[in-house]
Amino acid sequence: MLADLQIHSDALPHHSSWRPGTLIPALKISGIAVFAITDHNTTAGVVAMRAAADQAGLGFVAGCEVDSAHNGKLWHTLMYGIDPLHPAVLALCASVDARNAADAQRLIATLPAEGWRMPSFAQDSTRHINVSEVATALAAHNNLPGRVDGDDEAAGMRFLLARQGSYNPPSVPEVIAAAHTAGGVALIAHPGRSKGVYAIPADAADIAACVAAGIDGLEVFYPAHTAAQIDFYLSQAQQHGLLISGGSDSHHPDQPLARWDALHMLPLLRRVGLPV
Repeated sequence: MLADLQIHSDALPHHSSWRPGTLIPALKISGIAVFAITDHNTTAGVVAMRAAADQAGLGFVAGCEVDSAHNGKLWHTLMYGIDPLHPAVLALCASVDARNAADAQRLIATLPAEGWRMPSFAQDSTRHINVSEVATALAAHNNLPGRVDGDDEAAGMRFLLARQGSYNPPSVPEVIAAAHTAGGVALIAHPGRSKGVYAIPADAADIAACVAAGIDGLEVFYPAHTAAQIDFYLSQAQQHGLLISGGSDSHHPDQPLARWDALHMLPLLRRVGLPV
């Protein structure tokens, strides 16, 4: 059985574009029997996609990928098997944007007063300035201590995350608590990815810290993970008794779906109620 447990739908049309009418045929052509929708900080696309999956006879897992932080690093935390309309899930998702907007406005006000060079931000009534925009501007206009690469967003975000109180996304334990309250589980997404700010490859200490926080599993199988990383995260999952997932992280039809063998994922699929 083949599975792809990280796909993004048009619930966020500015970010991804898979919809039931395009995704279901693509899954069938690829021979994928089980899939999950894991949109960023929203479950708005889950109900329609579940209905389409049921009609097509495909296994479906309700999910969400939440911006989060733990132990001084940023992580994407996946919730699986949740009630997408549970108040704890809806409140958590709503809090991501609200916290981000509040942090950004506070930084815009305080950073110049502390001597950091910052541009003027044009305020738009249709959207909020976010922390990543502030971080990018901060890195572009200042020689940040410890800056090691030319990625302004990553450099700025890492600086702000280390600056107490600058950026306050939900913590990994908060996401875990919401997932469990809503009947699901929580896993760290793409722990070995090395692209962008949500991409500081997790080492054994990071995994242990997340385990201590109550994490249920790891997304071991991911297109950007090397064979060595897959072996490492498999061993970490086995050492800590963690559930295992795998996905493509596909956002659009021109991004390939993943055809992962679901053998290692069977405990996860059973945990979220799929009859496999």
